[in-house]
Amino acid sequence: MSMKRVVKGFALGAALGAVAGILFAPRPGAQSQKLLKAKAHAIKGMVAAKAAAAKKLSAKVYEKLVEEAMVLAKQQKMTRAQIEALKKDLLMRYKDLKRQLG
Repeated sequence: MSMKRVVKGFALGAALGAVAGILFAPRPGAQSQKLLKAKAHAIKGMVAAKAAAAKKLSAKVYEKLVEEAMVLAKQQKMTRAQIEALKKDLLMRYKDLKRQLG
């Protein structure tokens, strides 16, 4: 099984689990905010994992990964402001991630 399939499977499972969690266990606003922050953190981890699995991490490839993550963030019912903040943070991390991956 390829690393790419494993990462995609993990991301899909995390997304579906998060959505199910929101739908079946609604929480008050403050708790929902904490949950959404945790989801944003998980999405950042997913982007980092996919970037690590990429054979060559160009800016274009990374931007595509970020856009995929934004689709996932929308599915997680994050607000527009949260999605934009997440996107900005991810795009700012490109150089650090590229340096870490060598």
